[in-house]
Amino acid sequence: MQTKNSKIDATQISKKPMSLPELVPLLKELSHSDKLLLLHLLVTELLKESNLVSLDAQDKVGSQGLHDSFEASAVLAKALAEKKVVTHS
Repeated sequence: MQTKNSKIDATQISKKPMSLPELVPLLKELSHSDKLLLLHLLVTELLKESNLVSLDAQDKVGSQGLHDSFEASAVLAKALAEKKVVTHS
């Protein structure tokens, strides 16, 4: 059994599509920032499938790129978690 901080082993990844019940336990092991990244990916895919344009794609001026956005969301999530610990301690 994996711990919350362990990475998914390559042997767990198969070539066949996984069902949602198979995915849920693996998704629960993701870090908070990885869950945010996954959420962003899923929303982006849904927008593409629906032929919709995301709000951030409408205004590309000054865009730092997706990599920086993911990193920023991870930093924000960490800061919020730290603030929550300080507030509730």
